[in-house]
Amino acid sequence: MLLKRYWFSFLFFIAHLAYAGEFGNYCLLSLSEGRFLQTDCSVSSSYQSKVYCFGSEVSKEIFLKTPDEFIKKASVFYEKNKEVDRKKISQEELLKEIKSPDCDFSNKDLGYLDMNDLDLSHCKMINTSFFGANLIGANLSNSNMQRAYLNLARLEKANLSGANLTEAIIFQAIFSETNFKGANLTRARMIGTLGAVNMSGATIKYGKFGLDVGNQPMGQMKFDSVAGKFYKANFEGADLNIASFTFADLREANLRNTNMYRADLIQADLTGADLTNADLTDANVDGAIFTNVKGLSTVKGFSTVKGKCLDCGMP
Repeated sequence: MLLKRYWFSFLFFIAHLAYAGEFGNYCLLSLSEGRFLQTDCSVSSSYQSKVYCFGSEVSKEIFLKTPDEFIKKASVFYEKNKEVDRKKISQEELLKEIKSPDCDFSNKDLGYLDMNDLDLSHCKMINTSFFGANLIGANLSNSNMQRAYLNLARLEKANLSGANLTEAIIFQAIFSETNFKGANLTRARMIGTLGAVNMSGATIKYGKFGLDVGNQPMGQMKFDSVAGKFYKANFEGADLNIASFTFADLREANLRNTNMYRADLIQADLTGADLTNADLTDANVDGAIFTNVKGLSTVKGFSTVKGKCLDCGMP
């Protein structure tokens, strides 16, 4: 019996190793293109005794054509931008760097600094900490903010349209008229009261906007947006459990494979949205508009929803 137990432990260990690739399991092709894309390494390739991970079979096939070239490019980007200890800088250093056309705050700690109304759109900010920083009215449009840390930041009227916020962490920031239109929030973690935030056309695939179970001693921390704009936003595969979208504009949003367990969709407009394989168990859909919603027959837990939605086939 003891031998059997060790054998299973050994198999588990081997299975775990099979999913441990180079570059922290980030997609090698994405790294070679100058961006981070976390994977579970279920798509991988062994080359010169090393395992490389990919976000798709297509990426893997492209890599195999000229592997050495992609590995070299990925290595340069990863070594320069992998998560390291952030260096704290002063307000004076901040203002000086912003004037540079090659402005780069990657791996820097900008915590509590004042960036009110400043233009940082030309700056590179990978793995940058903005903890408690004043970004009221700041222009961050189209900037590279991959893995940025924005906890408790002041984001009132900040412009983050088109910004790359892949894997960013945004806990309890202060929002008001914040613009994320067209931003990339893939695998980002966001919790807080956002109000009428604008995320129209944003990419939020595999984002984690649901209830933060680990912080329950601090109270129920979740994504809460009243009258938010999510028109044509791509939430595919996102965790939106217990998230609030009261009065939200979710028209034509991609909500395929999302977890919307106990989500609040009261009076939300989902006209033309795609709910294929979404989980709406115990969600509140009272007054929500479901006109021309796609994939309704595949929705999980629809028989348990609360309230009465419009144009959803409810008696």
